[in-house]
Amino acid sequence: MSKPDLQKKYNEERQKRLRPEGMDQYMDFRDPIIGSKLGRDPWVNYDFVAANCSPLKDGAAIKFVIIGGGHAGLLHAVRLLDAGFKPEDMVLVDTAGGFGGTWYWNRYPGLMCDVEGYIYMPLLEETDYVPKHKYSYGPEIRGQCERIASRYSLQGQFCTQVKHQQWDDEKRRWIVKMTQDLGPSRGLVHLTIETQFLITAAGLLCVPHVPKLAGLHELMANRKVFHSARWDWEYTGGCEAKPDMVNLKGKKVGIVGTGATAIQIVPELAKWADHLYVFQRTPSYVGPRNQRETTPEDWKRVACKQGWQYERQDNFNHFVSNDPAPENMINDGWTAADSYSIAGFVGSPSRLVTPDTIEEYITSLYQIDTARAERLRAHIANVVKDEATARKLQPWYAGWCKRPAFHDDYLPSFNRPNVTLVDTDGRGVDHFTESGIVANGKAYDLDIVVLATGFYTRGKDQSPSGQSNAPLVGRNGVEATQKWSSPEYASLFGVCSNGFPNAFFTSAAGGGISYNLTSAFDIMAGFVASTIASAHKRARDTNTLAIEPTKQVEDRYTDEVQKRALWFSVLETCTPGWFTGEAEGAFEEKTPERQAFQMRRAPWGSGILDYKRTVLEYISRGDLEGIELRD
Repeated sequence: MSKPDLQKKYNEERQKRLRPEGMDQYMDFRDPIIGSKLGRDPWVNYDFVAANCSPLKDGAAIKFVIIGGGHAGLLHAVRLLDAGFKPEDMVLVDTAGGFGGTWYWNRYPGLMCDVEGYIYMPLLEETDYVPKHKYSYGPEIRGQCERIASRYSLQGQFCTQVKHQQWDDEKRRWIVKMTQDLGPSRGLVHLTIETQFLITAAGLLCVPHVPKLAGLHELMANRKVFHSARWDWEYTGGCEAKPDMVNLKGKKVGIVGTGATAIQIVPELAKWADHLYVFQRTPSYVGPRNQRETTPEDWKRVACKQGWQYERQDNFNHFVSNDPAPENMINDGWTAADSYSIAGFVGSPSRLVTPDTIEEYITSLYQIDTARAERLRAHIANVVKDEATARKLQPWYAGWCKRPAFHDDYLPSFNRPNVTLVDTDGRGVDHFTESGIVANGKAYDLDIVVLATGFYTRGKDQSPSGQSNAPLVGRNGVEATQKWSSPEYASLFGVCSNGFPNAFFTSAAGGGISYNLTSAFDIMAGFVASTIASAHKRARDTNTLAIEPTKQVEDRYTDEVQKRALWFSVLETCTPGWFTGEAEGAFEEKTPERQAFQMRRAPWGSGILDYKRTVLEYISRGDLEGIELRD
C-alpha cells in the first residue's frame, strides 16, 4: 500500500471512531452510584489501616503531605529524604489501602509491566532488589513499592480521599480537608490538617472508567460485572499467585476492551471459560514480548556498575525519543530500529517542528512508522490462523497513537475454539442488557462481564485539582482549574506555578513524559526536593518559608514549551483513545487562540532526556533563579 493510500486508510478508520462527546462517553468511579457498585476496595484490611496507617488526626500539622502512594509519591518522598528531610515529617495520602498506586488496584490475572522491570521498578539499586523476570509481574512491582516504604520508614495515610486544599497566606500553610473511610464498622472520619508543603503525586491510572451505555445498571443487577482494576478472585476462583480460575468452567465470559490490560487478561480467561467473547472497538498493535527469567548471568550484565539503573533508563528513553544511543541495552520491541515513530507521543530532540514544516514532519514520521506497522500486521496474520479474525485484529493507525503492546500469548488465544472476537468496526458495543451485551445488533448472553475499559484521563482539567479530584485554592482565592484554563496559565517544569506557594505536582502539562513513567517522575521529584532543600538553606526562618516561581520565569519556561509543542501535532491524525483524550479537540474550532492555549499545556516536545537536561542544568546552578522566597 502506498503512503498516500495508507494515510487515507488510517484517516478512514479514525473517522469511524470519532465521537463528539469525547470523554463524556465514559463515567468513572467518582460517580457515587458506579463507585459504590464497582469501586469497592477488594484488598483492604480496615483493621490494619486503622491501627497502622492513620498517622494524621484531625487538627494535625505536618511539614509534607504527598498525595499518592505509587511510584511518583514514593520517589518524591525518597528524594526529600536524600535532601536531608526526615520520614516523620512526611505522610503519603492515598485512597488505596496500601502502597503501590495503580499496582495496588490492579491484580488481574496475567498482570505484568510491558516496560522492562530493570528500568521500571524504582530504586532497585538502592534496595538491592533483583527482579525475577525481564518484565515484572504485578505482585512483584507492588512488593517493591512496599519494600521502598519499609526501607525508608515512610508513613501512609490510607483509605483517605483529599477533599479540599487551600493556601493560608497568613499561616504560610496549606489547609487540607480529607475523609478517611475505615470500613463498615468504623465509618468515615473527617480531618482537617495543616501542611507546609503540598505535593500532588497522584498517578495517571488510578480512577477507572466504564462506558456510559444504556443497560449497565440492569446488567450489574443480574450478572457478575467488575472492572479489571477490581478483579473478583472470589468469584473467578484462583488468586494472584495461582490464577486457576476454576469457577469459570461452564461459564460464558465477555471482556470489553482490547488495550494493554485486556491483552494480558484474555489468555488467562481463555484457559478457563467455557467460552470467551472479546469485544473490540479498536485493535492494538501486539508484538512479541519474549518474557524470560532473570539469570545470575543476566543480572551481572545489567547491574554492572554504580548508577546502572539510571543509565539504563536513559538508554531506553533515547530510543523511544527517536534519538538512538550507540548501544541498545534494552533490545526489545520498544527500542527496535523501526519503532522510533512512537516518539510522536513523547517528544524528541531530533527536530523543532514549526508551522511551515508540520506537513513535512508528519510525512517523515509516517515514513519511519510504515515498516513497523507492516511488520506487526504481518505478525498478527502469521500467528492468528483464521484469516477473517486476523484481519480484524490488525490495527490501521500510526504507532504513536496508542500504547504499543507486547505479549506472547494474546494472539494465539484467538486460535482456541472457545474464544470469539466480536469486532465492532470502531463503534464499540451498542448497549448492555440484563443478561449481557449487544454488539453489532446481536445479543450475547453472558455469565460474567469484565470491563477492561481503562482509566479517567482528567479530560479538559489538567490542573492539580483534576489530578487529585479536589479543589486546590492558591493565593488570593484563585483555584487551580481557573489558572490552568485561562490565558494566564504557566508553570515551571510542569511542577510548580506562580500563585500556589509550597505546592508541587507531577504533570504532563509542561513536564517530560516517557513510556517509562518512573523515569519521568524521578526527574520531577529530584527538582522538588532540590528546590525545597536549597530554599531551606537560604531561609532565615524555615518554619515560615514559602516559595513559588515568579510569573516571569514560568512564562519564559512555558514559552519554550509552546515553541516545542508542534511536535505533538501528529496526534491530530490519531484514532481516539487514552493518549488523545478521546480526541476531544477534534470538534472544536481551531482558532489561533485555541491552538496557543493547547500548545502551552503540552508536554516538553524535545523529549524526556532534553527535559531532564534542562532540569538538571537548573539544579546544578544552585541559584534558585526565578524562585521567590518569603520567610
